[in-house]
Amino acid sequence: MDQNIIITSVIILIYLVLLFSVCAYAQKKQKEKEKEGGTGNFLLASKSLPTVLVAFMMAGAGIGSINTTGIAEQVQTAGLSGMCAGFAGAVALIVLALVGAKRMRALPYNTMPSMAMAYCGWGTRWLLTLGGVIIATAIAALQFVGGGAMLSSMFPGIISNQQGMIITAVVFFFIAFLGGFLGASLSNLVNMIVMYIGLGLVLIAALSGIGGWGNLTELVNAIPEPTSSGAPWMSITGGLGLATFISYFATEIPNRFTTQSNTQQIFAAKDGKAARNGLIIGALMMVPITIISTVIGLIARVQFPDLAVKTQAMPMVVLSVNPVLSGIGMAALWAVNVSTGIALLMTVTQLVCGDLLAPLNSKIQMTEKKQAGQGRIVLAVVTVVALVMAFYMRGIVSTIMTMCAITPAFAFIFVPILFRPKLLKKSTGIALLVVSYVFFFLWLIIPPLKAMFPDPVYPEWALAVVTFLLCYFLDKRTVEVPQGDAEAIAAR
Repeated sequence: MDQNIIITSVIILIYLVLLFSVCAYAQKKQKEKEKEGGTGNFLLASKSLPTVLVAFMMAGAGIGSINTTGIAEQVQTAGLSGMCAGFAGAVALIVLALVGAKRMRALPYNTMPSMAMAYCGWGTRWLLTLGGVIIATAIAALQFVGGGAMLSSMFPGIISNQQGMIITAVVFFFIAFLGGFLGASLSNLVNMIVMYIGLGLVLIAALSGIGGWGNLTELVNAIPEPTSSGAPWMSITGGLGLATFISYFATEIPNRFTTQSNTQQIFAAKDGKAARNGLIIGALMMVPITIISTVIGLIARVQFPDLAVKTQAMPMVVLSVNPVLSGIGMAALWAVNVSTGIALLMTVTQLVCGDLLAPLNSKIQMTEKKQAGQGRIVLAVVTVVALVMAFYMRGIVSTIMTMCAITPAFAFIFVPILFRPKLLKKSTGIALLVVSYVFFFLWLIIPPLKAMFPDPVYPEWALAVVTFLLCYFLDKRTVEVPQGDAEAIAAR
């Protein structure tokens, strides 16, 4: 067997032992909680996460394929501006932390749809859950795609891309199955350490091998082909085009502010301060990974100009350094997928158990043991669905950004709930979501509409504003603020 494969295998094995060890610890803690008879431990870590675990969980969940292989992939055609998605995500998390974290944690809800139901009714809850499940499952599927790319690059000729996706899904499932949300949070602490060490060392080695930053910029500027927009390769906004560049921020801010995959860390935090500070630290931890991925993407564009599968741009650079660093780097890339994938599987499981199955659960006395059992069954189903989706999804960043274009409607529900509930009318929630979903569906299936609006987030914002105003002025039925919510926010 090739020496590189042996070294990589040993490093991956050590990494997996670390992950399953922290999950075993988390499982022990879960069993202790089960004896106490409480609920929420498996899916929300008993709402007790300290600042440090909120930060690592948020950073690990927020980085994912979009901030690593996705950015390196986009750099192949858009140049330096390909890093925009990573910075947009970090900025959006800081906005969520400063504006909404303490208010959300103060309220007595475990999911965003359940919060919306208290104000806008069951119809809004179902529609939000549908959108949230689709978005989170799709992004989880993309982590399987990224994991498959990593493993097939690590073990060429031994593991195919599809086999890599299956192995990745199995590992994700068992870590989440054993450790629950607490295990996911502890494993993300390990994942972030592995990411920083592995990708940092690879960057130093790859940049040195190409002659340093100055030489890299000269080589990039000398690329004969233009970027996809015709702008210079080292332009911060030009490669994507200004409209697309802005659209990332217009998409990410409502996405991070309103979807369960980003707010679950808030609900699991021990208090509002831990939620706010954890999110800020987590957002800042994402920035260095974004920069590292961008530079590695530029190196790949110079070293492998004819790369057919552009999602493998980053793995190819990692594999080009010496065997030990290569093994550590590939473990880091797999850690990226593991950290986000586990968090997203837990998110979808929480939405299904906490919202879709809410009518059933209300008729059952849900002990901790029953809640954990139900969560594990749902987790298995979600993993299989995400894996099936993974076989058919391509273009990591573009897929995520397109799916998230529906979230401006979410923002016009949750921002009023947190700050001015009386702006909401009885029809606001359902109207916003129906209009958003119908337009997005039409945009997907009608080519002229897609040609007219290349970035669907702009018309989604416009439709959300118009729909919200129409409901406000035409519907005279103001929503009722649930008893205790205003007091909880005031006492935050």
